[in-house]
Amino acid sequence: MTTLYLIRHAEAEGNVFRRLHGQYDSNVTPNGLKQIAALAKRFETVSIDAVYASDLTRTCTTAGAICKPKQLPLCKEPRFRELNCGVWEDNPFGWLDHTDPMRNRAFSHDPQSWSVEGSERFATYTGRFLEALEEVARRHEGQTVAIFSHGMVLRGVQQRLFFPEKRDLPHSENTAVTKLLWDGAGYQLEYLNDASHLPPEISTLGRQQWWRGGEHKDFNMWYRDAQEEDAALLAALETARGELTRVSVLVNEPTGVLVLRSIDEKTDELTRLALLPEFRGRGLSAQLLGEAVSLARRRGKTRLRLRLPVEHPAAQSLFQTYGVTEGELSLAPTVMSY
Repeated sequence: MTTLYLIRHAEAEGNVFRRLHGQYDSNVTPNGLKQIAALAKRFETVSIDAVYASDLTRTCTTAGAICKPKQLPLCKEPRFRELNCGVWEDNPFGWLDHTDPMRNRAFSHDPQSWSVEGSERFATYTGRFLEALEEVARRHEGQTVAIFSHGMVLRGVQQRLFFPEKRDLPHSENTAVTKLLWDGAGYQLEYLNDASHLPPEISTLGRQQWWRGGEHKDFNMWYRDAQEEDAALLAALETARGELTRVSVLVNEPTGVLVLRSIDEKTDELTRLALLPEFRGRGLSAQLLGEAVSLARRRGKTRLRLRLPVEHPAAQSLFQTYGVTEGELSLAPTVMSY
C-alpha cells in the first residue's frame, strides 16, 4: 500500500490580492510562511520517503515544510500545476464578476462546465494530474509521498476520484492535507482537506466569505485607468495624475486610486495608494496594493519601491503583512524559507 499526501500551497498573493492566479507565478505571503511552519510541525513525526510539487513558486516554497527538516530533494512535476486560466490569468475577481458574472460563478461552483479562451478544461487538467499521480504512486510503491499542488486542480481530482456526482465540493484551506491510499488498482480516501494544524489567526479562509456560498460575499474590486471625470475623486484623495494612475472600483462605485512611476528598468515607485474614507477598514487596501504589484510586473519590473508616508498604523500593518522591507517589495517569484 502506498500513502499519498496531497497538500495545497500556503497563502499566496492571489489569495489575498483577490486575483485569479492559475499558472501565473506568484509568491507566498508572510502569513503563508507562518502556515508553512505550522504544516512542518504537523509532519514532524510523519515518515516521508519522497516529496513532489508543481514547478510554480508557491508550491515549491510550501514544500519546504517537509523537504527541509527531512533533508529530502524536491521533485518538480509540471503536471501538478494549477489549471491554466487562459485570458483570465491574473485578472481581479472583481473584474471577472463585473464583466462575466455567470462564468465567474461557474469557476468556483461548477468547474466542469467552466472555460474561457485559452484555458484548460476540467477533463484536461484533472487528467494530466491523475496521470502524474499514478506514475508517482507506482514509482514509490509501498512508500509515503507528499505532493504539493493547487486548490482548483486538487478539487477537480477529488471530484473525479471520489465524488463524480457532486459538482460543488467545498473549497480547501491553504496548506490543507488530503490523505490517499493506493493499492495498485485504485485510491482510497482516508481524509479530505484537513487543516487542523492551522490556528484561526493564520487561517486564510477564516478571513474570507466567498467560499461559504449563499449570501456570503467578499468585496472584490476592479480597476481602470483614471479619466478626466475622476478629477473630483483625485482631489478628494489629494492625488495628482501621474505616469500610470489607476482607479479602483467596487461594483460601479470608485473607491480609491494608485499612482506608479518608473524609476529605472527594474524598479517602479508607488507614489500614491489611497482609499476614500467610507471604503477603509474592509481589507480593500491589500487589493489595491495587489494591482500595483501586477502592473509593475507587467511592465517588466522586479522591485516596487514605496514613496508613501507609513506613520499611520493601517499603512504600517499593510506593508508589514505583505512583505515590504525598507520601503521596497521584491516582485520576482522567489522560493522563500519559512
